[in-house]
Amino acid sequence: MTAGEAVGLLRPGMRVLLPPGCGEPRALVAEVCRQSGRLSDLTLMGGIHLGDYPWARPEHASLRYATWHMSPRLEDARRRGRVEFVPVRYFDAVRLFAAGGAWAADCVLVHTAPPDAGGYLSLGVAVGIALPVARCAPLVIAQVNPRMPRTRGNAVLHRSQVDALVETDEPLLPYPPPVVGEVERAIARHVAGLVPDGATVQAGVGAIPQAVLEALDGHRDLALHSLLVDAAVPLVERGVVTGARKRIHRGRMDVAEAMGTTRLFEFVHENAAVNMESSAFVHDPEVVRHLDRFVSVNSALEIDLTGQVNAETLGARQVAGIGGQFDFVLGASRSLGGVSIIALPATGRDGAASRIVPRLAPGAAVTTPRFLADWVVTEHGAARLRGLGEGQRATALTAVAHPKFREELERAVRTA
Repeated sequence: MTAGEAVGLLRPGMRVLLPPGCGEPRALVAEVCRQSGRLSDLTLMGGIHLGDYPWARPEHASLRYATWHMSPRLEDARRRGRVEFVPVRYFDAVRLFAAGGAWAADCVLVHTAPPDAGGYLSLGVAVGIALPVARCAPLVIAQVNPRMPRTRGNAVLHRSQVDALVETDEPLLPYPPPVVGEVERAIARHVAGLVPDGATVQAGVGAIPQAVLEALDGHRDLALHSLLVDAAVPLVERGVVTGARKRIHRGRMDVAEAMGTTRLFEFVHENAAVNMESSAFVHDPEVVRHLDRFVSVNSALEIDLTGQVNAETLGARQVAGIGGQFDFVLGASRSLGGVSIIALPATGRDGAASRIVPRLAPGAAVTTPRFLADWVVTEHGAARLRGLGEGQRATALTAVAHPKFREELERAVRTA
């Protein structure tokens, strides 16, 4: 079909799931926006998106959006009542958006490579939630693009599972490597010192994860888990990442999403070392438990002196999402030799505020509870919290805060 004909299958009030990141099917999204006038209260659903959220513009006010990863670019639409945040961790998202879930999708838009000789379409770089939900959705529309890499593993739909195919030829949305500064490099050096050889490493998106991957050069027999970015490619090429010591899927990286540029897309194409899997597998703490020396690296907006981690709100205002942080922190706590690391700059607002605080701001979300807090790393050092009492935690966290805020934090402890 043409994009217009395929989107013509949608009806007002439907719930339509989008793949995230570099997998966004831009041609189909553009057509949904063109037809928005007749699609009253159609709800698009998705996570991290790299584009400019065209469906959230005032001219498409008939459309709604439900997301598990809020963005400041959605703030205007949220104020207009057209955006709803769904607080869900990645491991539970498949069940929530699949048939029978509270947000069950009526349709899934997928972005795929052309079918192979057997009629199988690879979802390429965005498999995690879109693939398992598409397999049970009433309506599936595929944007078929020769520039989408064909990835291996649990990554395919058969043509018989797709209701409409729309052929396009356009570049994937890129995720360029973020700029890394001296603060990020200092944090990354501390993190790299906590990663043993043979570890399986999970790191998210952003400047700190980018710096951490760069700092792992020189390690041996690492594996990567959940997400691949451009910085993963040289680690594989130089033999740092081999997966040779994994107990399950030895020699392979279990990945739900790949976010990067053409360099990464060419790397994952038909690469047997990249095993694409759903988020129901990759984010399962029970799966992670069987990965010895699992190291999760995630970030935060603020951490209080008891070890509560807020990675998603500024006060009560939602600005990000839960993501996979809780899944991997929990999984790492059960892994033999596993550690979880919350890595963040010591200050925010251009150095005007400490990100280690006496208590979380009123209304702030707790993304990772204090009883799971393990390592906290800033540019000033690494603090191990696991097993410490409240006073010991406060002392350890104050030691890695920015020096100009330490006296204030110590005073808060004395007067608590």
